[in-house]
This record gives sequence, structure tokens and C-alpha cells, in this order.
Amino acid sequence: MSKIVVNYFWRHTHIQVTFLVIVTGFLFIFDLGNRDLWAPDEPRYAQVALEMLESKNFILPRLNGEIYPDKPPLLFWLIDLFSMPFKTVTEFSARLPSALAGIGCCVAVFFLGKSIFSRRTGIIAALILATNVNFLWIARRSAFDVLLTFLITMSLLCFYSGYSRDSKRTILFLLSYVFMGLAVLTKGPLGLILPVITIVSFLAMERKLKLYRYMAIGRGCVVFSIIVFTWFILASFEGNREYVNEIFNNQIMGRFFNSWKDKEPFYYYFTRFPMEFMPWSLFIPGVIIYSIKQKSKEFRSFHFPFVWFVAVFVFFLIASGKKGRYLLPLYPAASLLVAWLFDSMVLNPENNKFHRIICIPGYVLFGFIIVAGISLPFVVDTYFPEKIIYSVIISTTCISVSILSLVFLYRKKIFASLMSIFLAVLIIFILSVKIVIPEMNTKKSAKPFCTKINAIMEPEEKLAIFGFHKEAYLFYTGRKYIKIVQNPVEINHFFNSEERRYLIIKPNVLNDIQKWLKVPVHMLLSDSVGHRKLVFVSNKVQD
Repeated sequence: MSKIVVNYFWRHTHIQVTFLVIVTGFLFIFDLGNRDLWAPDEPRYAQVALEMLESKNFILPRLNGEIYPDKPPLLFWLIDLFSMPFKTVTEFSARLPSALAGIGCCVAVFFLGKSIFSRRTGIIAALILATNVNFLWIARRSAFDVLLTFLITMSLLCFYSGYSRDSKRTILFLLSYVFMGLAVLTKGPLGLILPVITIVSFLAMERKLKLYRYMAIGRGCVVFSIIVFTWFILASFEGNREYVNEIFNNQIMGRFFNSWKDKEPFYYYFTRFPMEFMPWSLFIPGVIIYSIKQKSKEFRSFHFPFVWFVAVFVFFLIASGKKGRYLLPLYPAASLLVAWLFDSMVLNPENNKFHRIICIPGYVLFGFIIVAGISLPFVVDTYFPEKIIYSVIISTTCISVSILSLVFLYRKKIFASLMSIFLAVLIIFILSVKIVIPEMNTKKSAKPFCTKINAIMEPEEKLAIFGFHKEAYLFYTGRKYIKIVQNPVEINHFFNSEERRYLIIKPNVLNDIQKWLKVPVHMLLSDSVGHRKLVFVSNKVQD
């Protein structure tokens, strides 16, 4: 009976897709709204979407009542779409576009793996993508990066599907341009540049650059232009040319050529990527070794994900602005490469000499988990003794799964050890969502502090912030506008009023500038949000 079920599963694509949607849907949507929005990015994007929804102006994004020129609008449109049933932007609706894009990206990777290698490679690749540390984390946040990665992956899937067949390829190439256009509406020119350099590099490697004649480039440019320039022109009329120039030239391309922040050394991604693609980055050296040793015809299938990975990595390597999440568009390629390695080992169990390239990283991974699991209760008992029970639960679970996995590795059961890695990630994920994240939320969330502020302030009274990100306080106080003050002169001017006015400021900063203040300052609240201590003060004594 079990063989019948397994055979039925492997024969039917729709069953495999349903399986992936259920598994990744659980990973990305489970408890999605049970954490507050964490600064700086999440409340900023939620607030921009909220102001867009309330103003009914879906052309120009605004933040704190002012035009927001940092990003194109597609993510904000999607947040507003999913917020309509709630009639406002919530934590759940703000994150849902990323979560759904994560699910879609895993399904797209499955179809790529199925097309390039095999069904099993596709499923393994999709699960690898869903269970690496960084992708799983960002797909559960309100962020542009997973949406961009999904659209780029879809563009490359459509291209490769058209490339690998002789009939009905035009429609697939046109769909590739559609997804490039949507990617540009997500994060600017990167949505065009990354798929184009991947496609051109791949065709050059395959010595098939003449294929461009069949790629409907002229019609594709028309489709791409309609998608991008319809919004571009409307935004230019409403926000003037400087607004669009700020988005494409300064905010996005400027960060590539001459970033004013996030500058890191050249080797930054060589250390960052291995940490953030864990646990699967441990197997990347094995991919390199195995690919060098392979001389079979099947190895040509390796070219597309290999070129995709290298092209995107090199592009961001030479960029002046660097962040770990910028590399997310190469994660699907990395997942395909690691899945190819695992599936090759499963298909060739007699090839013992290559088992070490999986077994050794596996020993390192599960050995580390066991050591960390043994150490965790002692660390927690020292710093958070009230949480010792939770730490014992996490520790016992992780050690048990790791020991089981080491047994599988020792017996050369590659597929079973692969499943045990997925199981370990799943268990750690559930325990983190139900135990660790809620504890972190009490420390990082601005919502409790804002709730106390709202209990003191009247809706029409004015609020200002001195010297740090305003978005979380803007979102959770429900204000239409919060004034930003940057020096004692501006505080004096703001507080010099017959009206009762309020200010959020760091206590150490308040002490430093106290001697320059010419108006009385009365402390009403003191609290901490994340690493930051804050006080809530007013120019008048509270009644």
C-alpha cells in the first residue's frame, strides 16, 4: 500500500505541488501575525501602505505625509490588497505578500529543478530553499527581497522553459519579460539587470547567443515598457521627475555604484552568505568538488543554476552597498545546486567515495547542534533562569534529532539523513516561533510603549521624535504625522506653545541637551524598546 502511495506521489505533478504548498505554507504563514512589526523596515513599509490605503492614492507612496522615494510601489499595492478585508494594515497583512512570494518561489524552484534535473531534485531544491535560515526569516517579514526573488525566479523559469523546447516558446519568453517588469516595480532596475545578466551569461556559456532571434525581444520590450512606464509616467506627473530620478538613480542604482551607507569590504559576502544560507551552505564545497569530478552529459544541466549563482554573486560582490539579504535572488540557484548534489548521491548509493562530501558536513552540522543543545540550558539558567524549562525542551528535542541523523549518516543513508535535516529545521522553527520569538517580541516591539503613549495623549495633540527611526511609533500610535526634531533649537520651538505637546527622546540625549532647553520638560513615561531606552516628555504637567 505504501509503495502505491509513493508511486502515485512521484507520478503526479499536482500532488507534488500541493505537498510543497502545504509544507511551505506552514513554514511561512504559521503564526505570521502573532508578532509585532519590528523596526526599522517592517513598520516603515506597513506605514507607507497604510497611508496609501487611507489616502486612496496608489501612485505615489507616502510616509509621514511626505512622498516616499525609496522604493517602487508593488509591495505596497500587495499589502493594501491583502489589508482590504481588515480595512486597515495589520501585522499579518503586511507580511502576507512576502509569505506568499516565498511559497511561489519554492514552487517555481520545483518546476525549474524538474525541468533541469528531475522531479525529486525539484522537490529537494524547494525544501532546501524553504528551510535555509535567511530565506525562512525574510519570507516571514514585511520586505521587498522575497517578492523580488520570486519574480526573478519566475522570469528565469519562463526563459528556461522556452529555451528548452522548440514549440510554443514565444509565449514563455514574453512571460519572462512580464515578470521582469513586475520585478522592476518591486525594486527598480535590479529586477531587469539580474535576470538579463543571468540569461546572457548562460547563453554565452552554451554558445547559443544567436537564440536571441527567437526570444521575441521587440515584443518583450513593448510588454515590459507597458508594465513599467505606465506607473513611471503617472508618478512623474504626480511627483515630478525628481521623484522618479530619486528612486531609480539615487536610491537603487546609487547604492550599487556609490552607496552612502551599508558599505562593506569586498570579501563581505564570502563570510555572510555561508552564515545566512545555513545549514545548506555546509554542502556548497561538496557541490564544487562533485561538479569538478563529473564528466557526464548530465553535468550540462548544472550550467544554468551555476551561471545564475555566479552572475548574481559577482554583481553584488562589486556593488558598493552590501547587505546579506541582497543576495536572496541567488538562493534558488544555490538550492538547485545543493539538491543536485544530494539527489546524485541518492541515485548512486554505490559511489562510496563521494559520500564523504555529504557525510562530513553532516557530522559537523549535527555535532554542532548537539554541543549547542547541551550548552543551552546552562546559558539560559545563568541569564534567564525563569526560561529554563523552555531551554530544556528545545535542547532535548535538538539533541535527539541530531543523534538520529548521525546514525543515518554513519550508515550512508543519504535520503534519510536529508529528511532528518528538514525535520531538525522544522522542529527548531516551531520551537522558535512559539517560544523564542514571543520572548524577543517583548523586548523589540514598540507597540506596548505606543499603547501607553496613546493612553496619555489626545488624538489631536502633537507628537515629535528626536534622533531615531519614527516609523514604528507612527504606525502604532496611529498618528497621521510625527514631527522630527534634530536639535535643541527645534525642541524649544516645538515646545514653546500654549498647547500641550509631547516628545519621544533618549534619556541620555535629553540630559546632554538639557542646558540648552529654554522651556520646561516634564517626564511622563520611561521604557525600553529593543536596545534603546526612551522617555516620553511634555511641555506641560499632566493633569
